[in-house]
Amino acid sequence: MDTAVIQQFLNFFQDYIDLCQSNNWPDNDTSEEEIKNAFLISQHIEKCLDKLHKKGLVTEFMSALNDSENISDLLKDCLVDPPKYILKKIINSNTKINQMDVGFRLFLELFSEDKLEGCLADLMLEAASKETLLKNLDKEIPHDRILKFKSEVLLSELCNCDSGVIDLIKNCSQATVEVLVVSLLNNDSQYQNAVKLIADAFLCVVISKDIVFKQFWRQLFKVDDRYLIEMCLENSDIFTYIVEALSDCCKLIRECMTAESFYIDLSKEELDGIVQKIYTNECLKSQFLDIVQTYDSDVSYWQNIS
Repeated sequence: MDTAVIQQFLNFFQDYIDLCQSNNWPDNDTSEEEIKNAFLISQHIEKCLDKLHKKGLVTEFMSALNDSENISDLLKDCLVDPPKYILKKIINSNTKINQMDVGFRLFLELFSEDKLEGCLADLMLEAASKETLLKNLDKEIPHDRILKFKSEVLLSELCNCDSGVIDLIKNCSQATVEVLVVSLLNNDSQYQNAVKLIADAFLCVVISKDIVFKQFWRQLFKVDDRYLIEMCLENSDIFTYIVEALSDCCKLIRECMTAESFYIDLSKEELDGIVQKIYTNECLKSQFLDIVQTYDSDVSYWQNIS
């Protein structure tokens, strides 16, 4: 009876194996329904493997597959995690970007956010998927999860190098600055060297007062309040120079000077808004008022911002 179960399972598996072996799936003509069916098949395969494991038949099943022609190489990939393998095929295909969006959405419908995050993290280890994934993560994935995922990708990359962060800051987008800040907050010991690289680069940039980083300052203050405040709380050295920069900007505004050749450029409304953001945290507000006295004698100005 057990042999019959395995044989039936092998027959059903052929459809899945054929799909895995297809070099042209998916293509631009692949429908949403076909992508969904592929995930459903992979889900069924995953459940069947689990049942075989519980019945103690996995070893026998794998042996049967190994005896089948052209199957052994696929065992390492498509049968280890069937849903992930289908997701990988979609990501690595040459189809339109919206096919990937459909794939992410259907994956979330059938599985879970945690499983998707885990699959994406694994797939990021493969260089072929990296750039595509970072550019096209579906908008339906929660923003916090995307940030966490991207930050871990960045940190894993930085673990393999010892420079380049300052150049990244010099030419980065708003999204990249946000990822850098989130990365700076990572407490996982495996990333500690990479986190230090980012912290050192941030400190170097804020100390430099170099005009080439003018855009970075504006982007930094647009980072989500939660992350910006936590970064300031956990990095007092960086925060000290942030306070100095805001003080410098305030002096420029008071003296009605142009910021064209200055390292930071904020309007009075923007400056006040940033300070108000800092003041939402009482501990940070207290630190700010203590530090700003070093750079500005008009402490009452800062005290009256509310």
